[in-house]
Amino acid sequence: MANTLSKFFNRLFGAEQAAPASAQPVPASAPLVEPVTSPKAVAPAATAQPEPVIVIQKTEPAPAPNSTLAPAPAPASEAATSTTASTAKLITWKPALPVESLFFDWIMGYPGEGSSLIDNEQLAMQALYKLLASDLNDAVIVPRVPSVIPQLLNSLRSKTISTGELSGQIVKDVVLVGEVINTVNSALYNPADRINSLEKAVMILGEEGLRLVISKVAFRPIINLNAGKFTRRAAPHIWAQSEKCAVACHTLARDMDPFHAFLTGLMKNVGLIIAFRLLDQVCVQGKFKYSPAFQPIFASVAATLSYRVAQRWEFPAHVILALQQQTGGSKAIEWSPLGHLLHTADLIAKTRLLVNHAQLNSADKKLRVGLSPDEIHCLDHLNEIQLYDTTGVQQHPEAEAQTQAGSVGQ
Repeated sequence: MANTLSKFFNRLFGAEQAAPASAQPVPASAPLVEPVTSPKAVAPAATAQPEPVIVIQKTEPAPAPNSTLAPAPAPASEAATSTTASTAKLITWKPALPVESLFFDWIMGYPGEGSSLIDNEQLAMQALYKLLASDLNDAVIVPRVPSVIPQLLNSLRSKTISTGELSGQIVKDVVLVGEVINTVNSALYNPADRINSLEKAVMILGEEGLRLVISKVAFRPIINLNAGKFTRRAAPHIWAQSEKCAVACHTLARDMDPFHAFLTGLMKNVGLIIAFRLLDQVCVQGKFKYSPAFQPIFASVAATLSYRVAQRWEFPAHVILALQQQTGGSKAIEWSPLGHLLHTADLIAKTRLLVNHAQLNSADKKLRVGLSPDEIHCLDHLNEIQLYDTTGVQQHPEAEAQTQAGSVGQ
Protein backbone atom coordinates (compact mmCIF):
# COMPACT_ATOMS: atom_id res chain seq x y z
CA MET A 1 0.00 0.00 0.00
CA ALA A 2 2.79 2.41 0.91
CA ASN A 3 4.48 1.84 -2.46
CA THR A 4 1.21 2.45 -4.30
CA LEU A 5 0.63 5.72 -2.45
CA SER A 6 4.24 6.81 -2.96
CA LYS A 7 3.96 6.26 -6.72
CA PHE A 8 0.62 8.06 -6.75
CA PHE A 9 1.96 11.17 -5.07
CA ASN A 10 5.20 11.16 -7.06
CA ARG A 11 3.05 11.39 -10.17
CA LEU A 12 0.75 13.92 -8.54
CA PHE A 13 3.59 16.31 -7.81
CA GLY A 14 5.11 15.83 -11.25
CA ALA A 15 8.85 15.92 -11.70
CA GLU A 16 9.57 17.83 -8.46
CA GLN A 17 12.09 16.42 -6.06
CA ALA A 18 10.23 14.41 -3.42
CA ALA A 19 11.36 14.16 0.16
CA PRO A 20 12.72 10.71 1.03
CA ALA A 21 10.46 8.71 3.33
CA SER A 22 13.30 8.33 5.78
CA ALA A 23 14.09 12.05 5.94
CA GLN A 24 12.89 13.85 9.05
CA PRO A 25 12.38 17.64 8.96
CA VAL A 26 14.22 19.83 11.42
CA PRO A 27 11.94 20.33 14.43
CA ALA A 28 10.17 23.67 14.02
CA SER A 29 9.56 23.82 17.75
CA ALA A 30 9.40 21.75 20.89
CA PRO A 31 6.31 19.58 21.33
CA LEU A 32 3.16 21.35 22.44
CA VAL A 33 3.08 19.38 25.66
CA GLU A 34 5.22 16.80 27.37
CA PRO A 35 4.20 13.53 25.69
CA VAL A 36 2.24 11.02 27.72
CA THR A 37 4.59 8.20 27.00
CA SER A 38 4.08 4.51 27.30
CA PRO A 39 7.00 2.17 28.03
CA LYS A 40 6.68 0.56 24.62
CA ALA A 41 6.50 3.88 22.83
CA VAL A 42 9.55 5.73 24.14
CA ALA A 43 11.63 4.06 26.83
CA PRO A 44 14.38 1.55 26.02
CA ALA A 45 13.30 -2.06 26.33
CA ALA A 46 15.46 -2.72 29.41
CA THR A 47 14.13 0.23 31.40
CA ALA A 48 10.97 -0.09 33.45
CA GLN A 49 8.67 2.93 33.36
CA PRO A 50 5.71 3.88 35.53
CA GLU A 51 2.18 4.03 34.14
CA PRO A 52 1.69 7.11 31.89
CA VAL A 53 0.15 10.17 33.47
CA ILE A 54 -1.36 13.12 31.59
CA VAL A 55 0.44 16.32 32.49
CA ILE A 56 0.97 19.79 31.05
CA GLN A 57 4.64 20.67 30.75
CA LYS A 58 4.95 24.37 31.61
CA THR A 59 8.69 24.53 31.23
CA GLU A 60 10.48 23.90 27.99
CA PRO A 61 10.30 20.16 27.34
CA ALA A 62 13.40 18.13 26.69
CA PRO A 63 13.88 16.50 23.29
CA ALA A 64 12.09 13.17 22.92
CA PRO A 65 14.49 10.26 23.45
CA ASN A 66 12.91 8.07 20.79
CA SER A 67 14.07 8.58 17.22
CA THR A 68 10.57 8.00 15.90
CA LEU A 69 9.36 11.07 17.80
CA ALA A 70 12.48 13.22 17.48
CA PRO A 71 13.07 14.21 13.84
CA ALA A 72 16.56 13.93 12.42
CA PRO A 73 18.37 16.71 10.49
CA ALA A 74 16.63 17.86 7.34
CA PRO A 75 17.85 17.89 3.75
CA ALA A 76 19.56 21.03 2.50
CA SER A 77 16.56 22.14 0.44
CA GLU A 78 14.34 22.11 3.50
CA ALA A 79 16.91 23.99 5.57
CA ALA A 80 16.90 26.68 2.89
CA THR A 81 13.14 26.93 3.18
CA SER A 82 13.41 27.32 6.96
CA THR A 83 16.05 30.03 6.53
CA THR A 84 13.77 31.97 4.21
CA ALA A 85 10.95 31.69 6.75
CA SER A 86 13.15 32.90 9.63
CA THR A 87 14.19 36.05 7.76
CA ALA A 88 10.54 36.83 6.98
CA LYS A 89 9.57 36.67 10.68
CA LEU A 90 6.03 35.59 9.85
CA ILE A 91 3.54 36.12 12.67
CA THR A 92 0.60 33.74 12.85
CA TRP A 93 -2.99 34.69 13.53
CA LYS A 94 -4.19 34.07 17.08
CA PRO A 95 -8.00 34.23 17.08
CA ALA A 96 -9.66 36.30 19.78
CA LEU A 97 -12.08 33.42 20.32
CA PRO A 98 -11.07 29.83 21.31
CA VAL A 99 -11.66 28.42 17.82
CA GLU A 100 -9.52 25.30 18.28
CA SER A 101 -11.15 24.11 21.50
CA LEU A 102 -14.66 24.98 20.25
CA PHE A 103 -14.09 22.98 17.07
CA PHE A 104 -12.72 20.00 19.00
CA ASP A 105 -15.59 19.99 21.51
CA TRP A 106 -18.05 20.21 18.63
CA ILE A 107 -16.70 17.24 16.66
CA MET A 108 -16.38 15.26 19.91
CA GLY A 109 -20.10 15.80 20.47
CA TYR A 110 -19.76 18.15 23.46
CA PRO A 111 -19.30 15.31 25.98
CA GLY A 112 -20.87 16.77 29.12
CA GLU A 113 -21.39 13.31 30.54
CA GLY A 114 -19.17 10.28 30.39
CA SER A 115 -17.20 7.69 32.27
CA SER A 116 -13.95 8.00 34.21
CA LEU A 117 -11.91 11.00 33.06
CA ILE A 118 -8.40 9.68 33.71
CA ASP A 119 -9.02 6.14 32.44
CA ASN A 120 -10.24 7.24 29.01
CA GLU A 121 -7.58 9.91 28.58
CA GLN A 122 -4.82 7.48 29.47
CA LEU A 123 -6.21 4.77 27.17
CA ALA A 124 -6.40 7.23 24.28
CA MET A 125 -2.95 8.73 24.90
CA GLN A 126 -1.27 5.34 25.29
CA ALA A 127 -2.74 4.20 21.97
CA LEU A 128 -1.77 7.43 20.19
CA TYR A 129 1.83 7.45 21.42
CA LYS A 130 2.20 3.76 20.68
CA LEU A 131 1.17 4.57 17.12
CA LEU A 132 3.68 7.42 16.93
CA ALA A 133 6.42 5.02 18.04
CA SER A 134 5.53 2.58 15.26
CA ASP A 135 6.65 2.69 11.63
CA LEU A 136 3.03 3.30 10.49
CA ASN A 137 3.23 0.35 8.10
CA ASP A 138 0.40 -1.75 9.45
CA ALA A 139 -1.18 0.53 12.03
CA VAL A 140 -2.57 3.17 9.69
CA ILE A 141 -5.71 2.08 7.84
CA VAL A 142 -5.69 4.03 4.58
CA PRO A 143 -7.61 2.88 1.48
CA ARG A 144 -5.66 2.16 -1.66
CA VAL A 145 -5.65 4.80 -4.34
CA PRO A 146 -7.91 3.69 -7.24
CA SER A 147 -5.70 2.21 -9.94
CA VAL A 148 -6.98 4.59 -12.61
CA ILE A 149 -5.71 7.67 -10.74
CA PRO A 150 -1.91 7.00 -10.89
CA GLN A 151 -2.35 6.05 -14.56
CA LEU A 152 -4.23 9.26 -15.24
CA LEU A 153 -1.75 11.46 -13.42
CA ASN A 154 1.08 9.90 -15.37
CA SER A 155 -0.80 10.68 -18.57
CA LEU A 156 -1.24 14.32 -17.55
CA ARG A 157 2.55 14.71 -17.67
CA SER A 158 2.62 13.52 -21.27
CA LYS A 159 2.70 16.26 -23.90
CA THR A 160 1.29 14.01 -26.60
CA ILE A 161 -1.83 12.53 -24.98
CA SER A 162 -5.12 13.65 -26.53
CA THR A 163 -8.31 14.77 -24.80
CA GLY A 164 -9.99 11.60 -26.07
CA GLU A 165 -7.34 9.40 -24.48
CA LEU A 166 -7.70 11.22 -21.15
CA SER A 167 -11.47 10.80 -21.31
CA GLY A 168 -11.00 7.09 -21.97
CA GLN A 169 -9.02 6.75 -18.74
CA ILE A 170 -11.36 8.89 -16.62
CA VAL A 171 -14.43 6.94 -17.72
CA LYS A 172 -13.03 3.88 -15.88
CA ASP A 173 -13.77 5.54 -12.52
CA VAL A 174 -17.42 6.50 -12.04
CA VAL A 175 -16.65 8.81 -9.08
CA LEU A 176 -14.07 10.70 -11.12
CA VAL A 177 -16.50 11.03 -14.04
CA GLY A 178 -19.14 12.54 -11.76
CA GLU A 179 -16.65 14.95 -10.21
CA VAL A 180 -15.41 16.17 -13.61
CA ILE A 181 -18.93 16.68 -15.00
CA ASN A 182 -20.18 18.46 -11.89
CA THR A 183 -17.16 20.75 -11.84
CA VAL A 184 -17.52 22.04 -15.40
CA ASN A 185 -21.24 22.62 -14.82
CA SER A 186 -20.62 24.65 -11.65
CA ALA A 187 -21.07 28.41 -11.36
CA LEU A 188 -17.32 28.84 -11.89
CA TYR A 189 -17.49 27.77 -15.55
CA ASN A 190 -21.16 28.73 -15.97
CA PRO A 191 -21.80 27.00 -19.33
CA ALA A 192 -24.75 28.19 -21.41
CA ASP A 193 -26.04 24.60 -21.58
CA ARG A 194 -25.26 21.69 -19.29
CA ILE A 195 -22.19 19.77 -20.44
CA ASN A 196 -22.61 16.00 -20.43
CA SER A 197 -19.72 15.15 -22.75
CA LEU A 198 -16.76 13.89 -20.74
CA GLU A 199 -14.31 14.78 -23.51
CA LYS A 200 -15.56 18.38 -23.63
CA ALA A 201 -15.45 18.59 -19.83
CA VAL A 202 -11.81 17.44 -19.80
CA MET A 203 -10.92 20.03 -22.42
CA ILE A 204 -12.57 22.83 -20.39
CA LEU A 205 -10.92 21.83 -17.11
CA GLY A 206 -7.40 21.65 -18.46
CA GLU A 207 -4.44 19.98 -16.79
CA GLU A 208 -4.47 22.02 -13.57
CA GLY A 209 -8.20 21.61 -13.10
CA LEU A 210 -7.91 17.86 -13.57
CA ARG A 211 -5.13 17.66 -10.98
CA LEU A 212 -7.39 19.37 -8.44
CA VAL A 213 -10.31 17.07 -9.23
CA ILE A 214 -8.11 13.98 -8.96
CA SER A 215 -6.65 15.16 -5.63
CA LYS A 216 -10.08 15.64 -4.12
CA VAL A 217 -11.28 12.23 -5.32
CA ALA A 218 -8.14 10.58 -3.91
CA PHE A 219 -8.36 12.25 -0.49
CA ARG A 220 -12.09 11.92 0.16
CA PRO A 221 -12.08 8.20 1.11
CA ILE A 222 -8.89 8.67 3.15
CA ILE A 223 -10.51 11.27 5.39
CA ASN A 224 -14.18 10.37 5.24
CA LEU A 225 -13.91 6.92 6.81
CA ASN A 226 -16.91 5.71 8.79
CA ALA A 227 -15.98 3.27 11.54
CA GLY A 228 -16.97 3.56 15.21
CA LYS A 229 -19.03 6.14 17.04
CA PHE A 230 -16.30 8.78 17.27
CA THR A 231 -15.38 8.64 13.58
CA ARG A 232 -18.97 8.47 12.36
CA ARG A 233 -19.78 11.67 14.21
CA ALA A 234 -16.56 13.54 13.40
CA ALA A 235 -15.70 12.43 9.84
CA PRO A 236 -18.30 14.51 7.92
CA HIS A 237 -17.21 17.66 9.77
CA ILE A 238 -13.52 16.82 9.33
CA TRP A 239 -13.95 16.32 5.58
CA ALA A 240 -15.96 19.56 5.26
CA GLN A 241 -13.22 21.42 7.14
CA SER A 242 -10.51 19.78 5.01
CA GLU A 243 -12.16 20.98 1.80
CA LYS A 244 -12.53 24.50 3.14
CA CYS A 245 -8.94 24.51 4.42
CA ALA A 246 -7.66 23.41 1.01
CA VAL A 247 -9.75 26.06 -0.74
CA ALA A 248 -8.53 28.74 1.67
CA CYS A 249 -4.91 27.66 1.09
CA HIS A 250 -5.42 27.78 -2.68
CA THR A 251 -7.18 31.16 -2.44
CA LEU A 252 -4.67 32.87 -0.17
CA ALA A 253 -1.51 31.42 -1.76
CA ARG A 254 0.86 34.24 -2.66
CA ASP A 255 4.21 33.67 -4.36
CA MET A 256 3.88 29.91 -3.92
CA ASP A 257 2.46 27.00 -5.88
CA PRO A 258 -1.34 27.13 -5.30
CA PHE A 259 -1.68 23.44 -6.14
CA HIS A 260 0.85 22.44 -3.48
CA ALA A 261 -0.97 24.74 -1.05
CA PHE A 262 -4.24 23.01 -1.95
CA LEU A 263 -2.78 19.55 -1.32
CA THR A 264 -1.23 20.66 1.97
CA GLY A 265 -4.65 21.83 3.13
CA LEU A 266 -6.19 18.47 2.23
CA MET A 267 -3.39 16.65 4.04
CA LYS A 268 -3.79 18.61 7.29
CA ASN A 269 -6.54 16.39 8.76
CA VAL A 270 -5.31 12.94 7.73
CA GLY A 271 -3.71 12.45 11.15
CA LEU A 272 -6.87 13.70 12.86
CA ILE A 273 -9.07 11.06 11.26
CA ILE A 274 -6.49 8.39 12.17
CA ALA A 275 -6.60 9.60 15.79
CA PHE A 276 -10.40 9.38 15.84
CA ARG A 277 -10.26 5.85 14.48
CA LEU A 278 -7.98 4.98 17.40
CA LEU A 279 -10.58 6.38 19.80
CA ASP A 280 -13.07 3.99 18.21
CA GLN A 281 -10.78 1.09 19.05
CA VAL A 282 -9.80 1.96 22.63
CA CYS A 283 -12.85 3.78 24.06
CA VAL A 284 -16.00 1.72 24.52
CA GLN A 285 -18.24 4.70 25.17
CA GLY A 286 -19.17 7.04 22.36
CA LYS A 287 -18.40 10.05 24.57
CA PHE A 288 -16.21 10.68 27.58
CA LYS A 289 -15.21 13.59 29.75
CA TYR A 290 -11.76 14.99 29.19
CA SER A 291 -9.58 17.57 30.91
CA PRO A 292 -8.44 20.87 29.36
CA ALA A 293 -5.07 19.19 28.74
CA PHE A 294 -6.54 16.56 26.42
CA GLN A 295 -7.46 18.69 23.42
CA PRO A 296 -4.02 20.29 22.77
CA ILE A 297 -2.28 16.93 23.30
CA PHE A 298 -4.70 15.18 20.93
CA ALA A 299 -4.31 17.92 18.31
CA SER A 300 -0.50 17.83 18.53
CA VAL A 301 -0.38 14.05 18.11
CA ALA A 302 -2.83 14.21 15.19
CA ALA A 303 -0.70 16.87 13.48
CA THR A 304 2.41 14.74 14.01
CA LEU A 305 0.65 11.79 12.38
CA SER A 306 -0.24 13.97 9.38
CA TYR A 307 3.31 15.03 8.67
CA ARG A 308 4.70 11.53 9.25
CA VAL A 309 2.18 10.09 6.80
CA ALA A 310 3.21 12.83 4.35
CA GLN A 311 6.80 11.64 4.76
CA ARG A 312 5.80 8.08 3.95
CA TRP A 313 3.93 9.28 0.88
CA GLU A 314 7.05 11.21 -0.19
CA PHE A 315 5.54 14.67 -0.35
CA PRO A 316 7.96 17.52 -1.17
CA ALA A 317 10.11 18.72 1.72
CA HIS A 318 8.44 22.13 2.01
CA VAL A 319 5.01 20.48 2.33
CA ILE A 320 6.27 18.14 5.07
CA LEU A 321 7.83 21.08 6.90
CA ALA A 322 4.56 23.06 6.72
CA LEU A 323 2.67 20.12 8.18
CA GLN A 324 5.26 19.57 10.90
CA GLN A 325 4.99 23.17 12.02
CA GLN A 326 1.33 22.56 12.89
CA THR A 327 2.35 20.27 15.77
CA GLY A 328 2.80 23.28 18.02
CA GLY A 329 5.38 24.01 20.68
CA SER A 330 6.37 26.26 23.55
CA LYS A 331 8.96 28.22 21.54
CA ALA A 332 8.29 30.68 18.73
CA ILE A 333 8.20 28.89 15.38
CA GLU A 334 10.27 30.16 12.47
CA TRP A 335 7.39 29.76 10.08
CA SER A 336 7.87 28.79 6.48
CA PRO A 337 5.55 30.64 4.06
CA LEU A 338 3.50 27.48 3.42
CA GLY A 339 3.35 26.60 7.12
CA HIS A 340 2.17 30.11 7.95
CA LEU A 341 -0.47 29.90 5.22
CA LEU A 342 -1.69 26.48 6.40
CA HIS A 343 -2.00 27.66 10.01
CA THR A 344 -4.18 30.62 9.02
CA ALA A 345 -6.25 28.73 6.44
CA ASP A 346 -6.95 25.92 8.92
CA LEU A 347 -8.28 28.38 11.53
CA ILE A 348 -10.31 30.28 8.93
CA ALA A 349 -11.90 27.01 7.75
CA LYS A 350 -12.73 25.96 11.32
CA THR A 351 -14.22 29.36 12.07
CA ARG A 352 -16.31 29.28 8.91
CA LEU A 353 -17.65 25.81 9.71
CA LEU A 354 -18.49 26.77 13.30
CA VAL A 355 -20.38 29.83 12.03
CA ASN A 356 -22.23 27.71 9.46
CA HIS A 357 -23.41 25.36 12.21
CA ALA A 358 -24.40 28.16 14.60
CA GLN A 359 -21.56 27.42 17.01
CA LEU A 360 -20.27 30.98 16.52
CA ASN A 361 -22.07 34.20 15.66
CA SER A 362 -21.06 35.57 12.25
CA ALA A 363 -21.74 39.12 13.49
CA ASP A 364 -19.21 38.81 16.31
CA LYS A 365 -16.44 41.28 15.48
CA LYS A 366 -13.94 39.19 17.45
CA LEU A 367 -13.98 36.60 14.63
CA ARG A 368 -12.01 38.92 12.35
CA VAL A 369 -9.60 40.53 14.79
CA GLY A 370 -6.02 40.14 13.55
CA LEU A 371 -6.88 39.05 9.98
CA SER A 372 -5.74 40.88 6.87
CA PRO A 373 -8.37 42.26 4.44
CA ASP A 374 -7.80 39.30 2.10
CA GLU A 375 -8.16 36.83 4.96
CA ILE A 376 -11.35 38.53 6.19
CA HIS A 377 -12.79 38.29 2.68
CA CYS A 378 -11.84 34.61 2.55
CA LEU A 379 -13.53 33.96 5.91
CA ASP A 380 -16.70 35.81 4.94
CA HIS A 381 -16.99 34.30 1.45
CA LEU A 382 -15.39 30.86 1.85
CA ASN A 383 -18.68 29.10 1.05
CA GLU A 384 -18.86 30.96 -2.27
CA ILE A 385 -15.26 30.46 -3.43
CA GLN A 386 -15.09 27.93 -6.25
CA LEU A 387 -12.84 24.97 -5.51
CA TYR A 388 -11.37 24.60 -9.00
CA ASP A 389 -10.64 28.22 -9.86
CA THR A 390 -7.23 27.79 -11.47
CA THR A 391 -7.05 31.27 -12.98
CA GLY A 392 -5.35 32.67 -9.89
CA VAL A 393 -7.25 34.43 -7.13
CA GLN A 394 -7.16 38.19 -7.49
CA GLN A 395 -7.29 40.38 -4.44
CA HIS A 396 -10.85 41.39 -3.62
CA PRO A 397 -11.49 45.05 -4.62
CA GLU A 398 -12.59 46.06 -1.11
CA ALA A 399 -9.57 44.34 0.42
CA GLU A 400 -7.26 46.02 -2.11
CA ALA A 401 -8.73 49.43 -1.29
CA GLN A 402 -8.25 48.83 2.44
CA THR A 403 -4.66 47.72 1.87
CA GLN A 404 -3.86 50.80 -0.20
CA ALA A 405 -5.50 53.08 2.39
CA GLY A 406 -3.43 51.47 5.11
CA SER A 407 -0.18 51.94 3.19
CA VAL A 408 -1.01 55.61 2.54
CA GLY A 409 -1.77 56.13 6.23
CA GLN A 410 1.64 54.80 7.11
